[in-house]
Amino acid sequence: MKGNTSKYFNYFLFIIVISFFWTCSPKLSYEVKSFLFDGVPNPYKVEVTVIQDSLTKAKELNTANAVTSTAARNDLNIHAPYQERKCTDCHTRDRMGKPKLPMPELCNQCHEDFTKKYTNIHGPIATGNCTECHNPHQSKFKKLLKFEGQDLCLNCHTSAQVTENKIHKDINTTSCTECHNPHGGSNKFNLEKGSCYKCHDNLEKKLPFLHGPIASNNCSQCHDSHTSPSEKLLLDVGQKLCYNCHNPKEVKSQKHHQTMKGESCTKCHNPHGGTTANFLKISSK
Repeated sequence: MKGNTSKYFNYFLFIIVISFFWTCSPKLSYEVKSFLFDGVPNPYKVEVTVIQDSLTKAKELNTANAVTSTAARNDLNIHAPYQERKCTDCHTRDRMGKPKLPMPELCNQCHEDFTKKYTNIHGPIATGNCTECHNPHQSKFKKLLKFEGQDLCLNCHTSAQVTENKIHKDINTTSCTECHNPHGGSNKFNLEKGSCYKCHDNLEKKLPFLHGPIASNNCSQCHDSHTSPSEKLLLDVGQKLCYNCHNPKEVKSQKHHQTMKGESCTKCHNPHGGTTANFLKISSK
């Protein structure tokens, strides 16, 4: 009986000692537990998880597509700093990785400042919101656009306003940038030079003398490109249109104009140009 008591006492003492070390040192506790039991988790084992960034995924996608037919490829367009992993060119080094500068100053470090190039600025450019149209990292569309063709413009512009213009009646899926500069221009509609001639006669080739707005490719000086209550989408009618640029006193001081009263200037003058310097429709003799 005495032997059994001594045996139990030693066993009890062993448990006390083990418990002491178990709670005293996490490392020793793990070693004791793993010695006595199987499957004890190691608190010092670091689980490393490799997270794929979007650039790696893009490369894998392009590689996978490369083995298929060319027609099935869906290569991504990648912004150069992002592709070269020069994140700190645009972002701070802290954990948040905020942009180093506000837009458009950030973009203008590498790209042209369109506010200095154009007199009329498109809304997103005027407000410095380049990412309204462009993705700063990657896109499946050219120039890192978020959408392609009309889908991009119709995010802000209403299709009803565009399609009610008879000039746009048959544009179908033609991209708006075929005629309009998406960043800005010299006129309020940001029309590209010569864009009107995609549908209308090229007056530069027909007339030896050109009226100022035609010579400067500024058709919107007289015409509204979308809607107007006036015929031929004119911004004004009769003499009112011409007096937007010409001085009425100077016009009426001319001998031939003193009896013109309220007649439209285009009764005698071609508003686009002519075979004479005064764009006369009839002979001046």
